[in-house]
Amino acid sequence: MQKNILVIDDDPLVLKTIKKVLERERYSVEIVKNASDATEKIRNKEFDLLICDVRMPETDGIELIKQVKKIKKDENKLDIPTIFITGYASEETPIKAYDLGAKDYILKPFDIDKLIESVKNNLAYD
Repeated sequence: MQKNILVIDDDPLVLKTIKKVLERERYSVEIVKNASDATEKIRNKEFDLLICDVRMPETDGIELIKQVKKIKKDENKLDIPTIFITGYASEETPIKAYDLGAKDYILKPFDIDKLIESVKNNLAYD
């Protein structure tokens, strides 16, 4: 069964690149540029994995994943595994991400092979 991945990032080039790379790996990939579009997608479709930028206008990735967890809890559904990506290194953000249950935290510019490996590892639970 094909796995569904939602990529959330405010950078169109990052979205396009990740979509192209993961579709080549035979994943179904949807992309959105902000948290409000992401929550709408998550309410209307099941995803097996989220790839989420940390820093975005309006709502950052950490707050978005908190919202997603609440949505899933309210629907009595399991959390969606999340890989965070960011171009801004900090000491506290990875801690916050892992405290939320993040499966991986990748710094931009990221190595495509590392991203693919992380995706495969986080979808290997089935």
